[in-house]
Amino acid sequence: MASTDDVRNRFIQELIGSAGMLASIESAAMAEAWASGAVAEWLALGGSDGQLSQRIADASELGAALIDWIEGGDPPQSGPDWVSDTGRHLLLRAMRLVANAKPSEIGWILEYESPSGDRHDLSATVVDGILVGLAVGPEGLALAATEDQSSGFEVHETDAELALSALRECLGRDVAQLSEEAEATLPLLARRLDVRIVITERISSDRTMPERIAEDDRYGADVLVSALRTDLTKPPTDAVREAHTAFSELVDVGDSDAMTLFDVAGLSFAHTVDLDTFVRLVGAYLAPVELDAHSDAQFEALVELEPADWIGVVLGICRAPTGTRVDGDVLVQFINRAPEITTTIPKRDAPRIAWTFEQMLYSWQVTGVLDEEGAVTEAASWLLPRAALAAWGQS
Repeated sequence: MASTDDVRNRFIQELIGSAGMLASIESAAMAEAWASGAVAEWLALGGSDGQLSQRIADASELGAALIDWIEGGDPPQSGPDWVSDTGRHLLLRAMRLVANAKPSEIGWILEYESPSGDRHDLSATVVDGILVGLAVGPEGLALAATEDQSSGFEVHETDAELALSALRECLGRDVAQLSEEAEATLPLLARRLDVRIVITERISSDRTMPERIAEDDRYGADVLVSALRTDLTKPPTDAVREAHTAFSELVDVGDSDAMTLFDVAGLSFAHTVDLDTFVRLVGAYLAPVELDAHSDAQFEALVELEPADWIGVVLGICRAPTGTRVDGDVLVQFINRAPEITTTIPKRDAPRIAWTFEQMLYSWQVTGVLDEEGAVTEAASWLLPRAALAAWGQS
């Protein structure tokens, strides 16, 4: 059974990629929130406290410096204009919101300003002394709550130290009720309060894979075959054989990503990977059997993908020119543009679905569907339809 080491390694690579956007960020608060989310996810995956900045230091100096600050170090010393604001936000005032219908529910809003004048708010919701909500956002939350007579809260300006003390006390208790979105802000709040936090690894022991629906798999296979009109008896191309050989070499050296695919596909590990097994591994995530190497968030998202989603993705890649760069957003576009799919992914759900697909794209890089840059290869159009049919038991 795979450990979470490979998941953490993939997270590091994703983090290094996302750090590239820091140069275009508009404020230190946004950059601090990015670093806070990175640290929260790292700890939730079981990463060692205080070690994340070292893991990305060689690839992103600015990203590493921001994370180091969140982990308790000094703020960055150079970079974009906003860097001079990092770690220097002053608390202007604190607001206390009390729920009229439930006095034990307290909302706290901390209003901050940077030396350059940029402002933002940190908001927290506490119920019966337990922190249940947390977010960072633009200034004006307290004003909005005051003006909204239907909010159900009484809003009062309060002593800043009282607010900070109440939140410090909450961070000393269980924070398991926080959503992942709220948890992402937790390291930033802890840094502002100068306290330590504990985030436990989100790998549940009682997760159950949903049962496959045979009719759905048959439907997916039928639509795919009809849409592509591919001669499935056509022998593998040179590009496919090269991809097969390259994957076999990864298996020989014990590559963690390659090994994980055996678990995902529910196959016993074998040093010799024949072509049929290789094709099934290419389609591992189209019908996953085992996702123990994934966090709870990844598990919940991946098992929600339906045959219709995969039909759009497979058709999109098979129809795309060789060299087309693929990421989660592109795959969502493939789904929405496939004429064979009668439904589309709503705009509000697109980021979540895109993120879900990005959790499995590594599998197509190690199997040669995509190259190291995430571009479609010549082997993709032969491999993916056959992988889909194999995954859905229709080969």
